[in-house]
Amino acid sequence: MTILMKMKVLRIAFTIVFGFVVLAQLLARDAYSFTIDEAVKRALEVSFLIKEQKEVVKKSEFLYISTIDPYLPHADIGSSYIRSLNGRRSVSYLSGSDSTGTSGSSRDAYTFDATISYLLFDGGERYARRKGAFFLSEREKEKLKGVRVDVIYLVKTAFFAVLGNKGIVDKKQEALGVAEKILALTKGRYEAGVAKKSDVLQSEVRMTTARIEYLDALREYEKTLAELKSLLLYDPEDKQDVEGPLEEPGYEGDYRALTERAALVRPDVTAQTQEVERLNMAYKARMSTWFPRINAQLQQTREDERFFPEGKQESFLINFSFPLFDGVGRYYDLKGASSDIAAAKYRLEEIKRNIRVEIIRAFKDYQKSVQDVTLYKQLVREATSNFDQAFGEYRVGKGDILALLQSERDLAKAKENLIGAISAASTSLANLERVAYIGRE
Repeated sequence: MTILMKMKVLRIAFTIVFGFVVLAQLLARDAYSFTIDEAVKRALEVSFLIKEQKEVVKKSEFLYISTIDPYLPHADIGSSYIRSLNGRRSVSYLSGSDSTGTSGSSRDAYTFDATISYLLFDGGERYARRKGAFFLSEREKEKLKGVRVDVIYLVKTAFFAVLGNKGIVDKKQEALGVAEKILALTKGRYEAGVAKKSDVLQSEVRMTTARIEYLDALREYEKTLAELKSLLLYDPEDKQDVEGPLEEPGYEGDYRALTERAALVRPDVTAQTQEVERLNMAYKARMSTWFPRINAQLQQTREDERFFPEGKQESFLINFSFPLFDGVGRYYDLKGASSDIAAAKYRLEEIKRNIRVEIIRAFKDYQKSVQDVTLYKQLVREATSNFDQAFGEYRVGKGDILALLQSERDLAKAKENLIGAISAASTSLANLERVAYIGRE
């Protein structure tokens, strides 16, 4: 019995250990943290905006492939049944029958046609349409690059907001700990008879306020984290969290160099450039209507009174057509296409002008945010010295509780503002990277 009991105990112990291991693995999986690089990578994989634009790109590529048709020969077949309603009709000479005799006349006739045709000249229309489809595809590809840039910016902005709010939660928790420390000191001095009851009450008010501020910051952090998870298509109930240091960004750049580069490589500029080229091809396609069209055809025709006609005629044709007059539509279509090109060029210049404005704004915002970080660092140092001084004086009975509580609030606010300034600086840099197309090919 003793051996059996030991075996049962070992079996139970093994089961418990195994259960703890599995539980630990599940908890570790649920508490997964991701960095900003991982967040960007996932966003590029799951974003609906990117997937939508990819489908638009596919459509434009299929359209380009379809424009090869005018360069290929066309083969057509046709068959018909003819019933004369005005008496017997003469069958075509293709059958070899005597059209003057009664045997060669019938109310019924069957025809069959087979044609192979090839477009020899169309004034450049097929070339213009094919090149236009190519530039359309290139335009949509450039727009896809722009969508990727926007998605990256949205993810970075959301990530830095979460990281900043997470840091603020830590600072609020730290402030709550300091408030509890002050309350404990005040109670000790009150019990020793060297502090007033009002000092204890004011310390309790400050501690409760700090707890409320901590809970508010925690809820704000949870909201921004849920927004980030939504961008990454994570379940809001999952245990994911952000990971990474919130550091002051360091970037040095020249406004003029950024502007000159962005005016050449930014996706909205290159997309509009492709649009101008597409409209040029549309103009050439309309111009082609002023030229003749030449087609070559190889045709076989059969006609007989039998269901499977035997008589046949084979012929080769060269078709030449030129519209001498068909109204004023061709002329005004050409004028309209010319206006489209001019409007697209003006739009391109407006985009470049707007780029210069966006970059200077983003550059100034980034410089200001970096300056704010420097100032708040100095403010934290000063507020820390002020609090240490007030706390030391109050502890030895030389200070006032109001001065101590005010210095603690100033220190907590300075630390919170420093975290917010660093988060804002990181967001400003992300915006500068977006408008100046920094770090992209």
